[in-house]
Amino acid sequence: MKKIQALLIAAMLTTAGTAFADHDGMGEHCKMHTKVTFEQADKDKDGTLDREEAKAVCGEKFDVMDTDKDGTLTKEELNACGRKKHNEHDKLHQKRSKEFAAADRDADGTLTKEEAKKLKKVYKNFDAIDADKDGTVSRDEVHDFMHKAQ
Repeated sequence: MKKIQALLIAAMLTTAGTAFADHDGMGEHCKMHTKVTFEQADKDKDGTLDREEAKAVCGEKFDVMDTDKDGTLTKEELNACGRKKHNEHDKLHQKRSKEFAAADRDADGTLTKEEAKKLKKVYKNFDAIDADKDGTVSRDEVHDFMHKAQ
């Protein structure tokens, strides 16, 4: 059973990497949050985003993303930030997957409320996370809940 669990986690992590693969530098996860492409935000079509144009893409993160401090964002600057966020998200996803697996004592891919005690946030929100109300939470249910809570 432990071998199966290890294979499932490896497959899940491999899939996570492809789910957030770069498309012009901006992963799908980033696209879920922006909903606006660089080209759509570039209202004057000059190939850069000024502070006002950038709000649609990056909110209030302009100063952090403007790495050359020229008062505009290039597509490369935007993509570099997207890759950084993707890498941070991927590391967090791997950490959370390991924590979930460690709490899953019977290695069935779900957590009972008792097993969830090892994960404070999951235990505290167990009933809300248990979307299908089967008395257990899957990794997907936890992920979906935590993602919505951000």
